[in-house]
Amino acid sequence: MSADPSFSAPSPTPAEGSPASHSAPSGFYDRLLWDYGTRERNLIGMSVFRIVAGLAILLQFLINYAQRHYLFGPEGVYPWDVFEKGVAGSQLFSIYSLSSSPIYFEVCFHLGILVATLWVLGWRTRWLTPLTFIFWWSLEHRFPGIWDGGDNILRIVLIFATFADLGAHFSLDARRREKLPPAALTEPRAAALFHNAALLAIAIQLCLLYGIAGLSKVQGETWRDGTALYYALRGGQYTWPGFSELVYQNVYLVVLFSYITVAFQIAFTFFFFMNRITRRLVLFMSIMFHLGIMSFMGLVTFSSFMMSVDLALLSDDEYLGAARWWKATWGRIRRRWGAPERAASSIEQLSGTATKSSADLTP
Repeated sequence: MSADPSFSAPSPTPAEGSPASHSAPSGFYDRLLWDYGTRERNLIGMSVFRIVAGLAILLQFLINYAQRHYLFGPEGVYPWDVFEKGVAGSQLFSIYSLSSSPIYFEVCFHLGILVATLWVLGWRTRWLTPLTFIFWWSLEHRFPGIWDGGDNILRIVLIFATFADLGAHFSLDARRREKLPPAALTEPRAAALFHNAALLAIAIQLCLLYGIAGLSKVQGETWRDGTALYYALRGGQYTWPGFSELVYQNVYLVVLFSYITVAFQIAFTFFFFMNRITRRLVLFMSIMFHLGIMSFMGLVTFSSFMMSVDLALLSDDEYLGAARWWKATWGRIRRRWGAPERAASSIEQLSGTATKSSADLTP
């Protein structure tokens, strides 16, 4: 079993005469620690995580906007005095518990929308990531009964993401950095160490989630006999009319997907850390898994949050490789069908910008 290079193997020792060669140690484990402490990994993936998770948070704010007073307001279905006592008794924190004023509620709710929007755009992400966590945590605890479970994983991941660089790509921060001189782009070694530690913590959290979920399912009778998916789709709570029927009316699909779900969740951790190929495989399967949940069970935000975490764990080389593949594929389509050149040029420009930004951020 070989270790996954993107999480364990250090980068090659810099060539003699290069600026980094004077400080790079020679031992394997010394180089491993040196590499993780000097080069931030998965910068594109963490930026994609910010965008996908941020859009899912914005979706929650906006789809509940018309009913915000009923769901979250001081005189809503969860009255402020009951909510405030619950927060005080559990020693939790929510900015909505600080005042019962309707004006204060409006300010907090709209500030949450503003913070989430700026976070998606990548403006001052180092500061806005903890603010996004605070506003999301506060809204989640204002009325805990309406969420679909994705809020739990996002809440934990946002704590880790506070220590990571989420604005290296596709952000206003990245544009601002392009205008700075190269000397100003050098960050302290501790920043890379914290970023990589946060990335590893997110990976471990995802592995724990899948491992515990899979082992819990094994203990359930319906999962062992292959009927769990049928009851989940027929319960009425997690269905998407017109789509769910395509699965639960087919006994073979129900049994197959029930067993595949358990096997995938139990095997995820082992395949994730086995090697690069198996890691890509299980991350692709995870994304497909949650696209299926989104389509057939209607859990849109839950699936979006989970896929945002999956996308964070893909390396920069994998994103750039996917961009080159898409550019080549689109080129073949364009030559065969005469598609406009502008879309291919846009892909090429995006790939070049990501490569340049990764080089600028590498100490």
